[in-house]
Amino acid sequence: MEAIRAKQATIDDLLERILDKGIILNLDLVIGVAGIPLIGVNLRAAIAAVETMIEYGFMQAWDEDLRQYAIRELRQKKLALGSDETILLDMFGSYWHSDGIYRAWRPGRLYLTNHRLILYRQEPAEVLFQTHLAEIRGILVNEETYFTGAQRKMLYLSLASEEMACLYAEDAETLKQALEERGVNSGKMSLENLTPFTQAMRAGSVIKEKTVAEGKMAYQVPGTDIFGPTWRPGWLYLTVERLLWWSDSDGRVGLEIPLDSIKGVHVDTQHLSSALKNQEVLTIAYQNSHDDRALFSGAMLSEWRRQVKEQVLDHESGDSHA
Repeated sequence: MEAIRAKQATIDDLLERILDKGIILNLDLVIGVAGIPLIGVNLRAAIAAVETMIEYGFMQAWDEDLRQYAIRELRQKKLALGSDETILLDMFGSYWHSDGIYRAWRPGRLYLTNHRLILYRQEPAEVLFQTHLAEIRGILVNEETYFTGAQRKMLYLSLASEEMACLYAEDAETLKQALEERGVNSGKMSLENLTPFTQAMRAGSVIKEKTVAEGKMAYQVPGTDIFGPTWRPGWLYLTVERLLWWSDSDGRVGLEIPLDSIKGVHVDTQHLSSALKNQEVLTIAYQNSHDDRALFSGAMLSEWRRQVKEQVLDHESGDSHA
């Protein structure tokens, strides 16, 4: 190679050359005082990005030491298994975690061993979910609309503790088959058995605050220019911030009323259809761009009226009086 003198070169040009190609310094330097040479410097140096140095055979020992250190660190964070425990399946997964008002999907690696089903997060290291295979009483795979809007197969487990667990697995069908091959009793589970759990899970994706009351409730969806009002099934939630109705058919929030917008609540009797006459209806009067009202039909309407009155209307009256 021939040396090139570039008078217009800048520091940026130098750094770019170092990171891209690298540079070689070949320097003989003599430092003297009053014409008398005192110090001699003979310098041979190669300067480049780490990737370039390793590519050309430099710093191989350092690179190997660094890789071995990283492997040791990963081993320390590896999932702890029993002496007779082996991993049969390994895939990406997540677990629906619910603890009070904290509800969220927790992602990690899903491991099926000959003894347990485990969801493990490596960083920070934590077992997010685990159960012994003997504790699983039932298995159900159901295709659902994930909170992102995508269609995903969810794996539901009925446990001996009478709890229900919901997992997303990268390959739910393969995992279910592997569990059954390990002698797990798939049992008989229907979507009807899962309704309370799945509904709480779906609503949990949008309700983060404390829930005061909840229950299955039909809502009269207002009509349009062509169609009249229709009754649709769903779930009604009263939280510390809002009254919210979740539509079963649409899989989303169909009505949301801030508590400070609620102006009245009462229960009366109406004809819901030609076949359903003299049915009790819960009416919530609220204010948006104009005065409006929401009609609900279901069980324990008098209790719902009491809850709304005590939690919203009486509370607001007390604040105003104070």
